Amino acid sequence: MILSAPYLLLSRADFQQPADPLRALNATGRWAIQGSVQSPLLAWLPSQAEAASAAAARASEARACAVVVVSQSDTRVGEGSATAVFTEAFESALTGPTPHSAAKTRRLRTETDKLEAFCRVVRAASAAADQPAFAAVGRAASKALRAKFGGGSITSAFAWLAGPAGREALESVLTGEVELDSTLSIRQVVEAVKLAQEAEHLRALG
Repeated sequence: MILSAPYLLLSRADFQQPADPLRALNATGRWAIQGSVQSPLLAWLPSQAEAASAAAARASEARACAVVVVSQSDTRVGEGSATAVFTEAFESALTGPTPHSAAKTRRLRTETDKLEAFCRVVRAASAAADQPAFAAVGRAASKALRAKFGGGSITSAFAWLAGPAGREALESVLTGEVELDSTLSIRQVVEAVKLAQEAEHLRALG
């Protein structure tokens, strides 16, 4: 369901960075930027502030990290994110994430590795000041992608990120299904995907 603001969420204290979107606890026990129908963000109504604080304390103890209560009205949770009012049925989410199967873990890791690698290519290409610099980025990208994935180029990186595979990989990150494994922040990945989508749209227009 989608609750009307304001409502309360749980987040880790070390996630509270002004430049980054909020990551809140979802129904699978993961930290997510947006909720989905399958994995809604766990929420408490303002009248349940005491219960939310108690849940944060239980999560902090179980996870050995500081979990805090935040107000949706003070955060950057995506509009339309699916949310679920916390009940006892979600208690296990406080203690840790529901494990994925080995096959799903491998698939998510492969897709996220591509997402991160292609985002680095797009960021480098977009920052190139002139054609020689762009060509140098292209050569470096081809070499790196060939070593990691068996092939690839600036063109294929833009196309992958703008296409269904890229959107699905980004969705997995935003909904907390998988963590990024690089120096890129979620905000930087989102920006790179947007750049790729805009570039591919312009290319399609001719």
